[in-house]
Amino acid sequence: MRSRWWRGALLLGPLVWALTAGAARKPNVLYVFSDMQRAGSLGCYGDTNAWTPNLDQFAAQGLRLDAAISPTPVCCPYRAVLMSGQQVHHNRMLSNGADFQPTEKCFAEAFREAGYETGYVGKWHLGKARTPADPTWGFPAPGTEYGVYHFERNPTPTTDVALKFIKEKSRGTAPWMLFVSWIWPHSPYDRPEPYRQRFASVSPPPNVPAGAAREFALRSLPGYYSMIAALDAEFGRLARAVDEAGAAEDTIVIYTSDHGDMIGSQGYKAKRWPFEESARVPFLIRYPRALAAGRTLADPFSAVDVYPTVAGLAGVPAPSGLDGDDFSAFFAGKAASPPRDFVYLEMPYAYVPWPGWRAIRTRDYMYARTLEQPWLLYHVAQDPWEMRNLIDDPAQQPLARVLDSRLTEAMKRYGDSWSEKVAVGDVDLWQPGGPKQQTQSLGRAFPGQMRSEIAPFERKRKAASNDE
Repeated sequence: MRSRWWRGALLLGPLVWALTAGAARKPNVLYVFSDMQRAGSLGCYGDTNAWTPNLDQFAAQGLRLDAAISPTPVCCPYRAVLMSGQQVHHNRMLSNGADFQPTEKCFAEAFREAGYETGYVGKWHLGKARTPADPTWGFPAPGTEYGVYHFERNPTPTTDVALKFIKEKSRGTAPWMLFVSWIWPHSPYDRPEPYRQRFASVSPPPNVPAGAAREFALRSLPGYYSMIAALDAEFGRLARAVDEAGAAEDTIVIYTSDHGDMIGSQGYKAKRWPFEESARVPFLIRYPRALAAGRTLADPFSAVDVYPTVAGLAGVPAPSGLDGDDFSAFFAGKAASPPRDFVYLEMPYAYVPWPGWRAIRTRDYMYARTLEQPWLLYHVAQDPWEMRNLIDDPAQQPLARVLDSRLTEAMKRYGDSWSEKVAVGDVDLWQPGGPKQQTQSLGRAFPGQMRSEIAPFERKRKAASNDE
């Protein structure tokens, strides 16, 4: 009986939602995210290296986004964007170690006010270390049973706490919201059992150049995919818990990541880049009441949109001062087009000198520039590995001008500018010539690595050293 209802809900979800949204109990929300997992690391995204049977099955049960983007692809900034629905120049989490300063009610706060029981388990990494005196932004206090904010790499203990929350809260009458934050597959590239043999060797993607970058990829990818396989098993445990609690049809379940990982692609490491491996993340969402199963959307969607979109699906009021847009009607098939056809990205520091880079991602193109000049132009629809930068192609200059104009308009829309921002968190360590940046080299020059551009930063560091 239940399985027939399930199949019917998947086919008629949008209609059922339209007929019952006003009277039905608000849905639960289970938001599961990993750390440093690029979109092309799941079988459902076409990665033949991956072993992700649970996530692949989950993708078939709901909606898969093919252009989900981390607008500032770094750990703390992503988490601030997620919780605030604001770009980093508004919530002030410009870098790791900065101070989170949202100006509107945060994600879990809005849901708690709507009657939800909330919980957060796993990696927090949202500014300074939390103490019982710190604000909780709608979550239980640190150290309480479901206010577990830790950095343990092994995901199993985190999942164990999440399973207890799901089982316990699903027995109650109030809807619940739970965030599960895993640190894997973030470097270092562990190789957990029993996946070592399966990933004894992994072929790097075609955009990893020969030399140091390829050697780094060959060393790192086996561990990377091993961790992802382990996360897939943990996600399977969560999905079964929701099923066993009888809550599957009435729970919004999301799987995503905070940002990706270059692992040698384009000759670079880690994140903080506008390239697909750094900025594009998996995003799978299942909600039978509203979302038909087995759909894929190529339209760009930003982490800044998660808060208003989930609020829209759940019927929870969201503040008017968010930067994100509500995609819920589009996801449910009630709107023919998305509320916005691009994602805006910003990185005011790291590798590129102040004030960093800005970028725009549409369905077909990724365009990025620095203050001084255009930098990158890729036709990602035709060139998904970004093998050919079109920025210096004379035939593509009209397109580059159009995208540059669109980027300028996006900056105005979000109230961003090229004005130098206050150095916060760890930004100085990542500027050209900075110690953290220097540890990331795989032999390929970083943008702005010309001596004339490094010199001002070096002078600044030397002056600071002399003052000490």
